[in-house]
Amino acid sequence: MQDEAAARAAAVGTWTYEVDGFAPLDQGRFHITVQDGDLRGIVRDRRLGRLRARVDVNDTRLEINLDDLRISGYIEDGQFTGFLRRSQWDVAARRQTRPRSQFRSASLFAKRVRSATAVDKPTVLECRSLLREAGDCD
Repeated sequence: MQDEAAARAAAVGTWTYEVDGFAPLDQGRFHITVQDGDLRGIVRDRRLGRLRARVDVNDTRLEINLDDLRISGYIEDGQFTGFLRRSQWDVAARRQTRPRSQFRSASLFAKRVRSATAVDKPTVLECRSLLREAGDCD
């Protein structure tokens, strides 16, 4: 439980990003928050404008899903390096046809510019005994 809270804390905040390569996204900011226990994101891209995102984090792996785009990669020391790809479609899935670009994937680099104050404050039982004794877990 504490590892999950630490992973969320590493992801939550405001990030600036740039995409290297030809892709629908260009550069901008994404803001990750916790709402009703779930991670949520808002992406503000120079080219596409404001988009809502579904966000998942597992240890240092961060995944941001926007309509038909998926950004996945790793967080380390307040930086996120990942790849931007089109979401894969099941062969049985049908969708309306529209002109598609030649975009397949591109790399994305982001830097956290603001972190959240507290994501999920650990309960006293989740704290290590040394922290409990120091009173840092109240």
